[in-house]
Amino acid sequence: MQGSDERGRSPIVDGIEAIAVVGLCAAERRRYAMGLARDRGFVFVPAEQTEQGIEAIDRLVDLVGMTSGVHGFVLEYGEDADCAEIIGALSAPDTRAVLTDLVCVLDLACLRSDLDSEARAGALVAQIEFASTLALLAPDAADSAGAEAAIGLIAHLAPEAERFLLRDGAVHEPVCWQFGHRPPAAGWTAILNSEFRPPVHSGGVRACRFEQPRPFHPRRLQAVLEAALGRGCWGRIVRSAGFAKLASRPYVTAHWDQTGTLLTLAPLTADPLPGDGAELLALGQDLAFIGIDLDEAGLCSALESAVLTDAELLAGPMAWLQYVDEFPAWDSARRS
Repeated sequence: MQGSDERGRSPIVDGIEAIAVVGLCAAERRRYAMGLARDRGFVFVPAEQTEQGIEAIDRLVDLVGMTSGVHGFVLEYGEDADCAEIIGALSAPDTRAVLTDLVCVLDLACLRSDLDSEARAGALVAQIEFASTLALLAPDAADSAGAEAAIGLIAHLAPEAERFLLRDGAVHEPVCWQFGHRPPAAGWTAILNSEFRPPVHSGGVRACRFEQPRPFHPRRLQAVLEAALGRGCWGRIVRSAGFAKLASRPYVTAHWDQTGTLLTLAPLTADPLPGDGAELLALGQDLAFIGIDLDEAGLCSALESAVLTDAELLAGPMAWLQYVDEFPAWDSARRS
């Protein structure tokens, strides 16, 4: 299948190689992790041990690696594992186990139902986006259209990851990604950087970008979100992320993070307050959307209707602060 390019890769591993395996389907995840360990001649470390933290992994590396000349470990992680934390822990300068591959084991037949679950969707998308390898268990051959849509979706979510279809107990070829340099880029990041190349066969999955220098009116944005995420008016939006500004919070830039029906706006930076002699910075939106049967024109038109009008913009930040804002309150924002 179509793989990623060579950016972020290196054939050189300085330390004992570690392959992390994640996935929401516990049985398939463990089966593949154990098969991968056998194929590579690595030590398999089950999720029950990795959940004890990086200190336990380092002790195991010191104990087993030094005494038996082991060259690598396959580390299985449970469904609650944080991929960003895994990458951070196994890329630290003082860690003897060096992460070279983060494998996400996916059952394509369960993908849509998992994305429909508020409890599982966020974890699933995070695992896909951070993965350097996606090991895919294909659904029944009769559901070829469903498989194409599922593969098209993950190709949009994780465009740099290698994709491997699980067949007859085989495992994927070695991957050596320099996680210490950077993890694989998620699809939404590639879209915002104008680096995304849509797959030839997308199965009805599409992506688009919304850019607008004006801030959102909070009440009108709420109405658009209810139509988009609650009623699916412009197709099924699976993933959107980027940077946003609410007019009612004019001095804070937010990270927009949506999976399924859940949207989080988290404060990133705070701009200078009035009286500091500085201009209002970073007004506006830069958002990437990934969805099934996405109506780009309709969605972008609706979002355009949610930004400030000419008259509202001219009224200025002191007027914007009076707008009704039903988004969750922010406890704090880092000032830079």
